[in-house]
Amino acid sequence: MQNLLITDFIPHRYPFLLLDALIEWENRKRAVGIKNISLMDPWMQGHFPQHPIMPASMIIEAMAQTAAAIFSKDPEFSTQLPLYDELKNVHFKKSAYAGDQLRVETDVTKLKLNEITVEAKALVDGKVIAECTFIYAMTSKASRPHIHPTASVHASASLGKDVVVGPYTMIGENVIIGDRTVLEANILIERDTQIGEDCHIHFGTVIGSNAQDLKYKGERTSVIIGDRNDIREYVTINRSTGKDTATIIGSDNILMTSVHVGHNCILGNNIIIANTCNFAGHCTIEDRAIIGGMTGVHQFTRIGKGAMVGGYSRITQDIAPFTLCEGNPAVTRNINAIGLKRSGSSASEITEIKHIFRTIFRSSKVFSEAKKDIQALTPISENAKHLIDFCLADSPRGLTLKKEAADTETLTD
Repeated sequence: MQNLLITDFIPHRYPFLLLDALIEWENRKRAVGIKNISLMDPWMQGHFPQHPIMPASMIIEAMAQTAAAIFSKDPEFSTQLPLYDELKNVHFKKSAYAGDQLRVETDVTKLKLNEITVEAKALVDGKVIAECTFIYAMTSKASRPHIHPTASVHASASLGKDVVVGPYTMIGENVIIGDRTVLEANILIERDTQIGEDCHIHFGTVIGSNAQDLKYKGERTSVIIGDRNDIREYVTINRSTGKDTATIIGSDNILMTSVHVGHNCILGNNIIIANTCNFAGHCTIEDRAIIGGMTGVHQFTRIGKGAMVGGYSRITQDIAPFTLCEGNPAVTRNINAIGLKRSGSSASEITEIKHIFRTIFRSSKVFSEAKKDIQALTPISENAKHLIDFCLADSPRGLTLKKEAADTETLTD
């Protein structure tokens, strides 16, 4: 057989790679390796300088590396690691010197899923100089984070299985990152940040930086992010202000390039936020909201469940759930009927929401009077109940109600 590149078969590398090549290989059965012993090998330096011989322990390791190669290409064992369970019948008959070529022959004599026995021998010039029996216990390979050499990870940070940390990314103290989350290059994750599983965070993002708030005095606060979020380039997410509080982002959200989420914001699930939107402190964004690009949202503002905000809008008051809103200043246009249908709402549910919408947004009454009308309603669907509760709740910003006089758009079925 033609010489095989040993590094394709085993994970060992210099200075602990004790084979130069494989000259025979048969899956699950046999492997033969060679090692050209040299004075330049690091473990030869100072080992009997006037009588340079290969250490016996290194001969055993060379045999072990050859034996491990037998199973390295086998799919059944690809997720397992062979570890010594027992080493027996060890015999050394002669020494191997600098300038010798060491031939290592290994043969499988017993094969079970959790136990493998391999007979090994080392030869020089066709003569056996050492032999032994390896008994391996197969264990699952530990899943470990993949951290780029240029990345900086604080000793107190906790990284889950198969986390990827890209070049020049910095992770601060007490950070927790869930399994399989990927952090691309040049990302900064500041202290006391928690990120869930299967998130993808892109180039240049900064998460957990200090609150941009004059009231913030360095107290311990945090950012908590759920699972499966896609956070694109240059997004910034600030820690909260106020001891033991948090800026919170749920799961399954998309935050596009250059979005800013200010301190103490609370974002739900399945939200889509387009490029360069800015959310001031204490904003609340409910599930399945969609925010168009370049939108600015005033502090303490709420955007309701399933609402859709058009691009370039200026949001200074709350946006009711299941509505369409846009403008500078923003105005409420209609209900988000398409969004309701896509989320599984029935025709009767949509009709009920339309009736509530007309009562609030199309009435000639002032809002304080319209409130009495919706309080008298008996909603059936959960979405209708949520719309009423949202509009009746106390809010520091009030509800976006006004509709431009020139706008003659009507509700459609």
